Amino acid sequence: MGDPVSEAAITGAALVRHLDDVRFATLRALRQLLRALDAERIAIGLLSPDGERIKEELVWVSGFGRCGESERVVSCASFSDELRIWLASREDSVSIGIDARSPAWHELPCDQLLLVRGGPTERAQPCPVLVAQLRGGTRLREPAAQAISILLKEYVVRRASAAQN
Repeated sequence: MGDPVSEAAITGAALVRHLDDVRFATLRALRQLLRALDAERIAIGLLSPDGERIKEELVWVSGFGRCGESERVVSCASFSDELRIWLASREDSVSIGIDARSPAWHELPCDQLLLVRGGPTERAQPCPVLVAQLRGGTRLREPAAQAISILLKEYVVRRASAAQN
């Protein structure tokens, strides 16, 4: 049996690529990834080029939270240095510990914030990212991060295509 996170991401990428309804396909992929990662909340959004904020677009929440479109903007000021270092690297993912005493905890009540980017972008352009709020410390393996990156790329392509039509 393979890695459940990689399998969920690759299945999600195929759904996004082949289903007519990109919103439905992406939300289904987020739901699968939420379960595979054992996350509390998972979203696709855009990370600002300066690493200061994330504007969410689609979100899936465990339990009875709201799922679907999101216009929430999350401040990353308390860990923007870590994000800038990550954006300058070639790594697909970064895990950031969120302590209950951290100013970020009020917006992101979790133990760990996992971000995966959809590939390299222009420095002046927002970066598509998957943001997962996790309980406990889980390190994402590189093949799983690459699979999630593929999902993000498919989402960006389909979203742009839908916007043109």
